[in-house]
Amino acid sequence: MEASLQVQPPAGAQEGLPFWLLWFLLCVILLLVVFIFLRDKDLRRRISAFLSGARRHMLRLRIQAKLKKEREKKAALWRELGKQAWDEDVQDSCIEEECSKLSGLDQEIGHHQKTWHDVYSRIEVLGREHDTGLKRFRELIAEQEEARRPHQDEMLALANKKNEILEALELSLREAETAKAQLAGIEKDIRQLEATARPSESDRTARLDKSREKAASLTGLITALDEKAPRLQEERYRLDRRLEGVEARVRVFNAAIQRIEEEYRERLQAREKEIREWQKAKERIQDKIVDVKRLMEPLFENVGRILDGARVDHEELTVIYFQIDGVNKTIADLEARLEHLK
Repeated sequence: MEASLQVQPPAGAQEGLPFWLLWFLLCVILLLVVFIFLRDKDLRRRISAFLSGARRHMLRLRIQAKLKKEREKKAALWRELGKQAWDEDVQDSCIEEECSKLSGLDQEIGHHQKTWHDVYSRIEVLGREHDTGLKRFRELIAEQEEARRPHQDEMLALANKKNEILEALELSLREAETAKAQLAGIEKDIRQLEATARPSESDRTARLDKSREKAASLTGLITALDEKAPRLQEERYRLDRRLEGVEARVRVFNAAIQRIEEEYRERLQAREKEIREWQKAKERIQDKIVDVKRLMEPLFENVGRILDGARVDHEELTVIYFQIDGVNKTIADLEARLEHLK
């Protein structure tokens, strides 16, 4: 029954290639390619030429980079040779024209350097004046603050004293109002006791005596508080007058400090602005000196190139001549290698 349920492959259907057979065929193909390569000399030559050309191209690029570096080194040696000749005041007709141009540029640098030193000296003078003015400003402010300090201390003490008196006056008024309210209540109780006959005579008399005693005590307290309030009020007015006088003196010192600050602020700001302008001028002169020195570089290189060709005899130039010869030899070798690779 199970055998009858299995699906039978259709007739003529082919199974796939075994895995090992696929690898075997690939190996055979590879061997055939190698065999053909070994037998075909023209193919080997073309592949070799291709690989050799790539190597030669890379080698040319490396040699060209080295050659560029050596030529830059030679130009730097020419500039050094020209500077050395200029510093040593080497004289020769072959470099007379270039030296004349360098002399003009050197004079221009000297003029700019003199101007730079004048500007620098002016900046130093302004800086010292600014420091002196700032020091004097701080001294004047400190003097005014020192003179103002005792008046400020007195003003603070008077203000504290005034607050204490105001608090005492407010407390006295509250106590007087409370005592008057209590006295009014006691007087009402006394009138009620006097108008009624219900309690016994002895009890009513005792309660009246006690109430009258409290009333007398409250009356005395109210009298004392009423007498105290005007004194406190007078003390407050006296403190107000003293406080006004002290505050007026403090305002005088504050006005003096403000006047000094405004006066010196304008002076200091004006001097700081002037210093900044001179500093900008100094920077502009420095830029001019750098620009002129940059113009001298190609002239130094021309002088060095001319001297290298003429080989003017001078002891201080011998070492640089020797270095240039070494670079020339390296350049010649590199150029020969490049020619060989064409």
